Amino acid sequence: MPAIGWSRKVSIEKMMNFAFSHPWVLMLLLLGLLPFMMNVFHHRTASWNQLIPQTSTTKWLDWTIKIMGLLAFASLTFGLAGLYQTEQTFERTGTGAHIVFVLDRSKSMNETFGGRVPDENTPAKRQIARDLLSLFVDERPHDLFGVVGFSTQPFFISPLTEHKSVTQAAINSLTSPGLAFTNVHKGLVMGLSYFKDQPYTGSRVIVLVSDGAATLDHRSQKTLREWFQRHRASLYWLFLRTEGGLGITSEPETSADDNPRIMPERHLDKFFHTLGIPYHSFEVDTPESLQQALSKLDELENAPLVYNELIPRNSLTQLCYFIALLFVLTLVGVKALEAK
Repeated sequence: MPAIGWSRKVSIEKMMNFAFSHPWVLMLLLLGLLPFMMNVFHHRTASWNQLIPQTSTTKWLDWTIKIMGLLAFASLTFGLAGLYQTEQTFERTGTGAHIVFVLDRSKSMNETFGGRVPDENTPAKRQIARDLLSLFVDERPHDLFGVVGFSTQPFFISPLTEHKSVTQAAINSLTSPGLAFTNVHKGLVMGLSYFKDQPYTGSRVIVLVSDGAATLDHRSQKTLREWFQRHRASLYWLFLRTEGGLGITSEPETSADDNPRIMPERHLDKFFHTLGIPYHSFEVDTPESLQQALSKLDELENAPLVYNELIPRNSLTQLCYFIALLFVLTLVGVKALEAK
């Protein structure tokens, strides 16, 4: 896989954006001035001031101890007030794409490429797809991924996000058995809806992973054509062909067989070519060919990418308490050194 780089930009203002959960507690900071109004050590009387000269070193030590006391009290107060760093938005730039996986969850995905019941030695198509898609996501750490499932109806699995743990959990849904039938149109529409109201900051890709197709009426074709062009998304179709079944490149035996009802994959592919968008189809019948298709996708989709990452607010109370503890322990040590 080619290397993917990224950079992060953040302003000083955002880095210094702090707030308090209980700001009224900050009134206690006034008590931190008490060490400057009185001496924390025991007073000793001397018959002659020259016996205990007040040098610049002793003055420096006295102020250092008082400042440490102030910092200890201030850190404790900040902790009680609930200091936190507010949420921040980082702008990331690099190479990659916004990729939405549209995953077929029909019953036929429960079978092997040979059309049989899976066993320990021959996994189901859904299991092979899960493993390779998971590897693909790991090797593209700076892309945004979303996941949609579909059978008779589409269903939301995960949003378009840069957090790979969310995407990996969504892909793991392929380990559950598929159900019902294949409705490609509704799955693609939901996948394209992920780009709605999103700024165009990088290439947009729909990856259709399916082992079958369905006929599209004129209304469905019109909707898909409009949505693909509106959102400027490219389409990749990874067709998981069952051994002995019809495929994208299958030729009809007679002209009467050349229709969407008998050869839906062939005619769905022909329709995708009319969308007026970048379109690539891959006929996959082995785990190795599926891996080759994903490698080709990785090579093609590495355009410049810009997106914003939202970092949630970060509590700093534990840090405040830790700093206060360090100062207090230091002051206790200084107090222990006081001459009796």
